[in-house]
Amino acid sequence: MPETLDTIVRFHDLRRLKELDRCVFSLICQSYRPLNIILAVQRFSQADIDAVRSALSPHVEGEVGVTLEIVNFDKEKPEDARSALLNTGLHAAGGRYLGFLDYDDVLYPEAYELLTSRLQTSGAAIAFASVRVMQLNVYYYFLYGVEELSPFYRGSGLSDLYKSNFCPLHSYLIDRSRADSDTLQFDETMTMQEDYDFLLRFCAVNVSDFAMTDTPIGDYYYKSDGSNTVPTTRGLKGEELARFNAIVTAMEVRRRTTKVSDAVQRSLGIEEPDESATIRKVMDRLKAGV
Repeated sequence: MPETLDTIVRFHDLRRLKELDRCVFSLICQSYRPLNIILAVQRFSQADIDAVRSALSPHVEGEVGVTLEIVNFDKEKPEDARSALLNTGLHAAGGRYLGFLDYDDVLYPEAYELLTSRLQTSGAAIAFASVRVMQLNVYYYFLYGVEELSPFYRGSGLSDLYKSNFCPLHSYLIDRSRADSDTLQFDETMTMQEDYDFLLRFCAVNVSDFAMTDTPIGDYYYKSDGSNTVPTTRGLKGEELARFNAIVTAMEVRRRTTKVSDAVQRSLGIEEPDESATIRKVMDRLKAGV
């Protein structure tokens, strides 16, 4: 019998309910079962939660093998709870497989079936595919997708991921039975690139598989109103640019302080692992061909 797959969806603005509806519909259309949707909401009142449940219930009711659980992050801090929402969802997750999806993005119907199959074949703790970056024009009453954009970054393997993040939140799936449980946590102080920080730490300890990085399994919507938090300096200035540069520095600190496990070093072709090697040292070693 297939193992349960948990998908954590974070949602913070009731005004975006139509986008959440589209997101959840893409999950209901997944060919993989059983599927548990964990909707992590940010400081919602009971009336807000009831409104969300009422809006999404028509999708879930009657669907065999699909459940919906709403968990509410209700603490005052951190004020920006994007990372805390993911941790709130993680606390509620109990299935073997774990995926993430933001309320304004979508997955294709075969996404989880492909990724679970790849995890079973590879024996890795995390399997990566790709997603298309779609331009989405934002109007007052509706959203309109007009064209596919070039990815923010390109890459095909772990060494590329160590350099920069080319793997959006919904482009990968985790096998919790093969993952170090201590790495399944987001840094709640991070308010930008929190997903990349997570991947750096997770993929330094757990073996990863990148065989499907040429296979698109969903869409990432880049909005014309600038509401996305993206890993580039495009359009940033002043305080926003300074904040971005601070995050870049923090990511380099993470590379220089996070040790890489022997298993991961061997997966990168390093025959004699160094137990004290950090991500940065491994990157330098690979560059030198040692």
